[in-house]
Amino acid sequence: MTLHLYSSLGRAKREFVPIVPGEARIYVCGVTPYDVTHLGHAFSYVNFDVLRRYLTWKGLNVRYVQNVTDIDDDMIMVSKREGGRPIAEIRDENDAIFRADLDRLNVLRPTAYPFATDHIDAIIETTKALIASGAAYEADGDVFFEAQRFPGYGQLNGIAIEELAKRENPESKREEKKRGPLDFLLWQRCEPDEPSWPSPWCDGRPGWSIECTAMSRGHLGDQIDIHGGGSDLIFPHHENEIAQAESATGKAPFCGFWMHNGMLKLDGVKMSKSLGNLVLARHLMERYDPDHLRLYLLSEHYRTDADYREGAIEALGERYARLRDACGRGEDGEADEGLRAAFEAAMDDDLDSPRALDVLDAAAGRVLGGGNGAGTLRESLGVLGFALAGARGPATGDLNP
Repeated sequence: MTLHLYSSLGRAKREFVPIVPGEARIYVCGVTPYDVTHLGHAFSYVNFDVLRRYLTWKGLNVRYVQNVTDIDDDMIMVSKREGGRPIAEIRDENDAIFRADLDRLNVLRPTAYPFATDHIDAIIETTKALIASGAAYEADGDVFFEAQRFPGYGQLNGIAIEELAKRENPESKREEKKRGPLDFLLWQRCEPDEPSWPSPWCDGRPGWSIECTAMSRGHLGDQIDIHGGGSDLIFPHHENEIAQAESATGKAPFCGFWMHNGMLKLDGVKMSKSLGNLVLARHLMERYDPDHLRLYLLSEHYRTDADYREGAIEALGERYARLRDACGRGEDGEADEGLRAAFEAAMDDDLDSPRALDVLDAAAGRVLGGGNGAGTLRESLGVLGFALAGARGPATGDLNP
């Protein structure tokens, strides 16, 4: 069977063909650890964990990189609000909580887990290259990427650059210095009380998008197979990454597949720190087994803007018990090739985990009724990362990437 994945670039499912045969290089945008993480983050990283596991099961050597944005406006804001508390201290505290949540959910540790502040030299070198190529310009210590100079700007969003300029843009800063409305900062001057690093332009700090370009290139090379993240990053962050990377290296495409998970809502409203309508995974795992929560997170397709409501996890209680009990059956015996084929067909269709779980739930019912297939059921649930099926990962004692 052939795996087809949906790419936001082109808005279509395509056969997944890696750049290097037998390998898959994945970069997923990580968190900015200025505050607690929530169920929406768990939805994203559990689904990308399944992508990684499935590609591995298909025989590919997967390198998975997930970054930490540990210097940006939000980190600085929280530091100032807390009386100048060191940003590294805020980062480490929130990052430890985040990692503990993902460990309990049995999310595999990344192959590399880079911090933006450890890549300042690479960010500066990339910025220099962009200036030298004519793609960027310096203005009184600030350095901007000139979006109009990149012919493909807007391709990820599928609209003309003129229309894109009308959208709300969180990277729109220092308008008085910019040549065009979509130009964005690669390097910026800092206030005297803010963290800064020396550069050829000023003592300052990086812009947002250039951090990911430097980290992905540093850990995966100039071209990658899959870039993941939330759909809220398509504009401007991921649009900017394409422009930066391809302008800096001269290689296109920077990324073969852009995969974006939907935004998890709470009672119909997008879950976000700014709104304060957060449901925390760690609080849910005080009430439910982590595998039960993983089942809920995989019961919606990763591209869906799922709506969490009280009782949604309880509603999966019988299914969870069925899968758990069927996994406990000792029979391995001969593989159930029909079950394996049905599971693979669902997952090959853009990681259709809800359909795959329907297949596995039906198989669990047959196993509990005295039928065969417990071994194949365990194998398939393991591919989905369930610790109850013995899937390797932190919840089963494997802390390796």
